[in-house]
Amino acid sequence: MNEKIHKSGFAALIGRPNAGKSTLLNQILGTKLIAVTPRPQTTRNRIFGIYDREDTQIVFQDTPGLLEPKDALHQFMTREAERALKDADVAVWLIDSIKGVTARERGIATNVLSNLSIPLFAAFNKIDKINPDQIPALEKELEGFQFDPPPTKIFISALLGHGVGNLLRQVTECLQEGPKFYPPDQLSDRTQRFFVEEIVREKAFLQLRQELPYSLAVRVEEMKERENGLTAIRAVLFVERETQKRIVLGKKGAAIKHIGIEARKEIETMLDGKVFLELWVKVSERWRKKEDRLREFGYTETT
Repeated sequence: MNEKIHKSGFAALIGRPNAGKSTLLNQILGTKLIAVTPRPQTTRNRIFGIYDREDTQIVFQDTPGLLEPKDALHQFMTREAERALKDADVAVWLIDSIKGVTARERGIATNVLSNLSIPLFAAFNKIDKINPDQIPALEKELEGFQFDPPPTKIFISALLGHGVGNLLRQVTECLQEGPKFYPPDQLSDRTQRFFVEEIVREKAFLQLRQELPYSLAVRVEEMKERENGLTAIRAVLFVERETQKRIVLGKKGAAIKHIGIEARKEIETMLDGKVFLELWVKVSERWRKKEDRLREFGYTETT
C-alpha cells in the first residue's frame, strides 16, 4: 500500500492594516492566537500560526499591515512583512471588500507583489458586509494590475469563516510534498510570554481607544508558576510621555485596573490556570524611534 502524501509549506498573509489578516489566522486555527482590535496596526511582529492536519501542515505568517514607514517601529513592521514574502511558498493578499482596491492596495500591488514568483491569492475579505451585486465590480478592480500569472480571486469572511475552507484547499494544492516543520500540537513559534504581552497590549488598545496605543509597548518582566499552581506575572506598559502614563493609569487607577482584569481573564484561559497579574506603567521617551529600545521590546527581526 502506498503511503499518503504529506504536503507542507509557508503561506504569507499580506495586506493593508485592518484587512483582517489576524482574524483570518485565528479562524484557520480555530482559536484566538493573535490580538484583534478595531484599531489599525495591532499586529507588529511576524507571527507564525501552524495549521496542521494528518496530511498537511501550513505555516501561516501573520504580518503587520503594509504602510508607509514613518519611524523605526514602522520600518521594522514593513521589513517583517517583506521577509514573510521572501520565505513563503504561497502569498495570500487580503483586501477589505468594504474599501475595495484603493490607492493603498495599488501601492501594495505595484511595490510589493508585482514581482512575486510564488502563487498569489487575492482574498476579498468581509464579504458578509457587502451586497453580493458588488462582487463583479471588485473582481474587475484587479484587472489593471500586471500580475503574471494573475492572482486567484477568492471571496471570504474571515470573521464568520465563509470561504475559508475553500482558501485552505486551494493553498494546499499549491504546496509541494514535504515533512512537518513543527510538532502537530504546536500552534505557533512564539512563547507564552510573548502572547501574554500581546493580550495585555490588546486590552490596552480596546480600553484607551486613542492615538496613544501606537506609543504603547508591553514587556513581561517576570512570569513564574508558584507552588500552589498560580502563575505570577509582572508586566510593564511603556509609553513615551508622562501625559500618556496618566491616561493609561486613568482616574484613581481605573483604566489600568480594567486592563488588568480583562487581560487576566484571557491569560487564565490561555494558560488553563489561575493567574496573578501585576501591571506597571513606565515612560520611555521616543522609544519608537530608538533601535535599542525596539530590540528591548522584542521588535527585532527574527531568523
